[in-house]
Amino acid sequence: APGRVWGALWFRALLRDYSSSIRDAAGAARRRPWLSAAAVTGLAVTAGLARSVPDGGSLESAAVAAAAALSPIPPGSRSPRAERRVLRLLRLRERGRLRVRSLGLLSVAAAEPDSTDTALYRARCPHLRPRPWERGALLDVGFAGRWWLLEAALRDPDVNEEEFGHLPEPLRRLRPAELRSERNERLHRERLRAVVLSEADIGGEEPLEIRGSV
Repeated sequence: APGRVWGALWFRALLRDYSSSIRDAAGAARRRPWLSAAAVTGLAVTAGLARSVPDGGSLESAAVAAAAALSPIPPGSRSPRAERRVLRLLRLRERGRLRVRSLGLLSVAAAEPDSTDTALYRARCPHLRPRPWERGALLDVGFAGRWWLLEAALRDPDVNEEEFGHLPEPLRRLRPAELRSERNERLHRERLRAVVLSEADIGGEEPLEIRGSV
């Protein structure tokens, strides 16, 4: 049939084009091996990053895990910055306003003004919806399988940055030169050392040991 003949000719021409392209690429790789290796490595890294882009479910799981990690810490020692960020993510998740959009190699999480279940006209009409860059504040950036802003907030979860907020500014921070922990520890150890008195010290009597008070 004419259709089969034309189909066979088209398929043969397609194979010829692909084979010539492969031969040209192999020849270019032999002429410039370092450039070809760099190109292949770049493609592999890009593909790996694209596959590891986190999604909305991973952000919700990370927020729940962060809340579980903060719960054993006493409120007075808990980082307010980490607590506020985690509570905000959980609150937006419960209200259905947490949105994550993939941009290829990274994901962006933002707070939507309305939930997906909202039946308001301004939330349903495409002409009244806010533009993507007007929908809400940036919450987090996902890259290489991690949510970086959330991890940065949880870096020191048991350090209360606002504990000494009522103090004057010079007393809120200590410079490295003002830290004397090693000297204090050495003095504390020397305080607990036994004091040995010689016969001359006690007027000819036998040596006597006096322990430092604890």
